[in-house]
Amino acid sequence: MEFLYDPIRMNQDPVEETLCLLCQEPEVPDGVTRRGRFYCRTCDREWILEKRKIARVGKNILTSQEKTEFLLDCLSLFNSSMGLEDLLFRFTELIAERLKRDKVAVFITNLELGEIRLAYYTARQKSLQRAIKRIRLDYDLSFGVLIESMAKRESRFYVLKDELHPFYKFYSELTGTKSQLVIPIIYANTAVGMLAVDYEDDDYSVYLEDQEILQLVVGQFAVSLRNALLYSKSQNQSKNFQSLHTAALTLSKLYLDNHDEMVRMILLTLSGIVESSVACLIEKPVKSMKVKVFKLIRDLENFQISTETNTVDVSTVIHLLHAKETITVDPIDYPVFESIGVIGKEVVIIPISLENGTDCIFTLAKPDSRFPQDELEALNAFVSLARITMENANLYQNLSQKERLEKEIEIAKEIQATLLPRKIPDSKYLLFGGFMVPARGIGGDYYDFILSPNGKELFLCIGDVSGKGVAAGLVMATVRTILHSLVRVKDSPWEIVNDINNYLYTSYKDAATPRFMSLILIRWSLETNQILVSGAGHGLLYIHRNKTNLLEIVETGGVILGITGDISQFKNEDSIDLGKNDTLLMFTDGVTEALNKSDEQYGDHRLQESFLSSLSLEPKNQLERIYNEIRNFTMEAEQHDDITMVAIRKL
Repeated sequence: MEFLYDPIRMNQDPVEETLCLLCQEPEVPDGVTRRGRFYCRTCDREWILEKRKIARVGKNILTSQEKTEFLLDCLSLFNSSMGLEDLLFRFTELIAERLKRDKVAVFITNLELGEIRLAYYTARQKSLQRAIKRIRLDYDLSFGVLIESMAKRESRFYVLKDELHPFYKFYSELTGTKSQLVIPIIYANTAVGMLAVDYEDDDYSVYLEDQEILQLVVGQFAVSLRNALLYSKSQNQSKNFQSLHTAALTLSKLYLDNHDEMVRMILLTLSGIVESSVACLIEKPVKSMKVKVFKLIRDLENFQISTETNTVDVSTVIHLLHAKETITVDPIDYPVFESIGVIGKEVVIIPISLENGTDCIFTLAKPDSRFPQDELEALNAFVSLARITMENANLYQNLSQKERLEKEIEIAKEIQATLLPRKIPDSKYLLFGGFMVPARGIGGDYYDFILSPNGKELFLCIGDVSGKGVAAGLVMATVRTILHSLVRVKDSPWEIVNDINNYLYTSYKDAATPRFMSLILIRWSLETNQILVSGAGHGLLYIHRNKTNLLEIVETGGVILGITGDISQFKNEDSIDLGKNDTLLMFTDGVTEALNKSDEQYGDHRLQESFLSSLSLEPKNQLERIYNEIRNFTMEAEQHDDITMVAIRKL
């Protein structure tokens, strides 16, 4: 005998009834048989005819006070202004906490693309939470109960093994889910998404109270979700076009004398706009029967980037080169795409013609979805800017070597300054200071403060790319882009360091001048004060302990990045502690190796003295004091290396 939990019968003794377990109608069975199953006329779901006890006692029952508190918390949440990610996080966590459900998901529909994506999934297993968030479904009734629930705007409880589509078996094996409650999120009579609660058994009795209380709040959640989606879309569009402007400016000023690097950066930016795994430029010079194909491949899982260059016969793409405007096509209809490795659900083609007669088409493919209109607009906008860069690159070749070098340094210095942190993070826990003076206008040093989207974690880093000048600056700019992407999806400093090593090694192992980089990366949990440090051949950092007034010298270890593809044997991820008013100092070798006219180095000893003598100042002013003392030491001697320092003090 199984139990159904009825909150209305709080003080009644159990009774036996024959009823429909879904709509709870205690009547003589009234329904219709379809495909060998008996369906209730009231709720149009399968009627399970059993005598079961209805009792008040149950593990999932909420008291009236608990229900009221849950509803009030939801109202407070929906009446606040927050971003989409924060709204989804807080709502699913609230359900998980109050209803004692481990796995809660929010799906969002995009009717423009005809798809449903899993926008948020809360689970105790964070690795599962990240993996399952990538799920996308076609808005197609062949997917079964999920799409039917959306289309009919009806809540459904179902057992996954009863569904025929292979997606449900995949989902069940991945998450351990046996059954699921699905509640459509309806706004203005349109389903904008659905809320799903996963269960690890297939007992129909477990979902009834969840459905009752969640249906009370899902309507108001729909309004908040719709507003958050509109705000997120407008913010993304604004951010996209600001990023496009910055990227185009960077292209115009850093890559004018390096055609292949320019193309590579254009393709990297284009693929980043739409999260495409493959981006190509097909380029046909004047009077040539061969076209050159530049291809950039991004491994979206492991964040590895590789490039290929080859040629194909012009006849295979001549009809595409004659395109007058951006078009999207099914790659199955164009065999040339498979031959060059551009494979996906949809391919976008963006044609341009340069004044020197060169015809070009940019092509990108999405592996499992189509291109929404706002992404196509962003792609067109960036390609228009990139076209100007490509035209300027052709003109730039006519400048004299001296003029080019002077212009290169002047503009690159300006660009690099914009890549360093413009704003110190606002934290009630910490004070920050960052300082960099390049040796040759543009340098290969890098430092950054990156606050996580939820404001709970802070990443601090300092690094030094081998070499100087524009070449080192280009590597620095690309590493910065990769790092900012990685901190959003990975928690471990060592995993991030390892991915940066993969990029440097695969990108420059065959280059005439290989590029290496030393790095210190710190992940600081502002809630728990846990500090994890991973080093990559960068040497020392200093910590002044305020309580004991002692200087602690920390050797960060590791190996310089880019030397070998496998650095697993050098793995290091150590914890450090900072107490009240402790100060941490990171620096590059340009500080300690600064030379005076007698070729004497500034050295560790002088840096330590300068650091300790300036502790009364805030970190920003402290770094300025240290730099002034370095300049007093070197006097008129030429600066041979970039000077970069970062200081953090815990309040």
